[in-house]
Amino acid sequence: MIAAARRLSRLALAALALSALAPAGAQDYPARPIRFVVAFPAGSGIDTMSRVLIDEIRKVTSATIVVEYKPGALGQIGTEFTARAPADGYTVMASSSATHSSGAQLAKSVPYDAVRDFTHVGRLARFHVFLVTNPQQGFRTVADLVAEARRAPGRISYGYGSGTARVVAAAFARSAGIEVLAVPYKGQPPALTDLMGGQIHFVTADLAVIQPHVKSGRLTALAIASERRSALLPGVPTLGEQGIRDVELSGWVGVSGPAGMPRDAVAWWNAQMNRALGSKEFIERLHALSLESEPSSVEEFNQLVRTQFQVWGQRIREAGIPLE
Repeated sequence: MIAAARRLSRLALAALALSALAPAGAQDYPARPIRFVVAFPAGSGIDTMSRVLIDEIRKVTSATIVVEYKPGALGQIGTEFTARAPADGYTVMASSSATHSSGAQLAKSVPYDAVRDFTHVGRLARFHVFLVTNPQQGFRTVADLVAEARRAPGRISYGYGSGTARVVAAAFARSAGIEVLAVPYKGQPPALTDLMGGQIHFVTADLAVIQPHVKSGRLTALAIASERRSALLPGVPTLGEQGIRDVELSGWVGVSGPAGMPRDAVAWWNAQMNRALGSKEFIERLHALSLESEPSSVEEFNQLVRTQFQVWGQRIREAGIPLE
């Protein structure tokens, strides 16, 4: 906790220093309403996270921030809208691995560069993807599932309801050397419904949607696709611990805007985010959304976006996922 507090202090000082370098008049930002784009439907996890952040910012500033929904095409519609908006600091978006890591590379044609066409302001949190099964199917470990898949190639099926989950499942199958049948769904909840009904054998999904079912015993979490266990579900081992390598694919969420945003706007957003992440109440609200808080400087976040774009792209190519 002490180390985390010191890190937040350093980040806040860095943001203030950046703000001090801004031209005269920078203190006036924001001088008018800010449009906050959500590239997914109202009620989605990204939408809820965005509103939690905006609520926290409103507590200590007089800023007017208006959420604007631009869903569709794996998040591409809202992401392109943001990339094409004026780079004046008054249009930003809830960016994530879904929009800037996996989703940007699952289509044959994307009308923007997920790295260079944006100003990546700051990271807010990370989320994890889990591999879950129906306990009635008898799979107690990943090894049980892999053994059955090898015994009957092509019989084991899995469901996915997001681009992120799709990449994780395909990377898992490739690393385990198994042949499985992919079943796409319009969202993660219907995939879990079919899993609980016995129509499919496993699902890869975010912690936020699986956690209630895992706690109730209706689903069993066999593994987490991350380099380390989640503090929110620490009893679930990683795929790496169970001999499945190269599937360390944690998701992330943050805030980005069009390329060339003014430095004062960048500094303001980064400082507000890191201030929020120093609030115990705010962190508890993130945990309630199954998100782990992860503050960053502007430079750290930009490096993360570049690295994650490369990592997810490599996993997509290795798994041979056909582009849509």
